[in-house]
Amino acid sequence: MIKVDNASFLKFLENESIIRNYYTCDNIVNAGKPGYGVKSISVYTADGKPSDSYVSFSENLFDELIAEFKTDDPALIDEALREAKKTANKYKAVRLGSRETSFFGSAVFKKYFRVKKMYADKYGVFARLSENDLPAVSVPDNIRISLVPKEDKSQYAAYDDEAWDGLPSMIRYGNDTDKLYILKENGEVCGYLLANSSSYKNVYDIANLFVSEKYRGQNYGQLLTVTFVNDCYQNGLIPHYGNAASAYSAAVALKSGFTEMYRQHFADVKAKPF
Repeated sequence: MIKVDNASFLKFLENESIIRNYYTCDNIVNAGKPGYGVKSISVYTADGKPSDSYVSFSENLFDELIAEFKTDDPALIDEALREAKKTANKYKAVRLGSRETSFFGSAVFKKYFRVKKMYADKYGVFARLSENDLPAVSVPDNIRISLVPKEDKSQYAAYDDEAWDGLPSMIRYGNDTDKLYILKENGEVCGYLLANSSSYKNVYDIANLFVSEKYRGQNYGQLLTVTFVNDCYQNGLIPHYGNAASAYSAAVALKSGFTEMYRQHFADVKAKPF
């Protein structure tokens, strides 16, 4: 297990696919910047050369270590787990991630750790979209979808946080560059889509998609998503769906032309005694 130079690894990932590798690229570019959740990130491969078979170690602002295993190399997995165990006592918590839940039942995992809490990502859709895959949708006459100017976002900060799935908090703690789309039916707010960019390339990631319960089942989530995607392509931006948080949002992603790339499953773990 040899550490890869972050600049070289970033270039490799960008050439492979910015969308498929968005989160790792984003962390490499922004780690340590004020207000960003990741303090540092280190990437390791078997030979120290950039590869799509790697393990990343990240430290976040909550003093947690997050190790993501994106490799099937048994020697690399063993060495990375051994290293994570050696440094585990430096952190308040250790979280491991893998694309397969079977990873946490493997003999090599059990040699070093036990699972404290599992976060199997049942609906975690990591998705991308090609402009050619954008479905044609028709917006009914009584529906209006608008991009809210930054100076007008504050009117939604007074909404109930729980009823509107965290919208007021996202407005209060968000950035001026965040894109907020509001959907209204006959003048009444029914749902919203909020997307943000963390200063990596021109990628905009959907942070939250929400439709009020009584208005669901009418394709409003898809209308919001396709509107956002069209706006991105018209302005030279790359739309990104990220990890869907529910069966509803996963279904919207697929209906809107996105395709699932992979799912990342996480577990809080405790190191076994030496």
